[in-house]
Amino acid sequence: MLKVNDTLERTAERIATGAPLTILAIGSSTTAGVGASAPGAGYPLQLERLVEAALPGIEVRMHVSGVGGETAAQTLVRLEQQLAIVQPDLVLWQVGTNDALADVHEDAFRELIERGVTSVLATGADLVLIDQQFYPTISRPARYERFVSIVDDVGTRMKACVFSRYGLMKTWALHAPGGLRPMLAADGFHMSDRGYACLAGSLAREIMDAARTPDVAAATHTRLVPSPAPQIVLTAGGASGF
Repeated sequence: MLKVNDTLERTAERIATGAPLTILAIGSSTTAGVGASAPGAGYPLQLERLVEAALPGIEVRMHVSGVGGETAAQTLVRLEQQLAIVQPDLVLWQVGTNDALADVHEDAFRELIERGVTSVLATGADLVLIDQQFYPTISRPARYERFVSIVDDVGTRMKACVFSRYGLMKTWALHAPGGLRPMLAADGFHMSDRGYACLAGSLAREIMDAARTPDVAAATHTRLVPSPAPQIVLTAGGASGF
């Protein structure tokens, strides 16, 4: 589910040399871990544990910067600040759901994503854009999917990797047995511990694949533990603030 528009060269370099790997996870409620039973059950810290397990001897420094309900304009302000403070090797920018659900103009959203990508890449850090969630009761699906396409298009044109959370969750909804309910929190919209675990597991494998040099591939091939098998998510109503 990771569209590799460029290699994760900085990440691969840190892994190959055994240097600490600093990751900045930034975004809205998904990054903040809304719906999880504890802070450590959100996707960023689950991802940190998976990458550390795959790379014994390498220190992974995860910085989590999530604010529920934010749009891209609000997150972008914090992103530019955090780039200077954290100096990450890899940035995971979860973006777009709240913009698609609000009345943000599509051209304005595109410009914000372009500005954020430019800011990250100018530092030399690797970037993975994490696009919008999928849920079956999207109230304006044509508009929503245009916002998903904007994230993909900007990543493609500007050579930033894009992790399609939308595609991943849609696949779960269409093909996984048993329904998506176990993947969601009690509100039927935000992710549960299990949902965050599946997201973290998929993202960890994709990141390691995109960062692989022959040395990294040999070191990590057998160590990433599969995430729990997903089940179909059916959300109730048109919720916001993911």
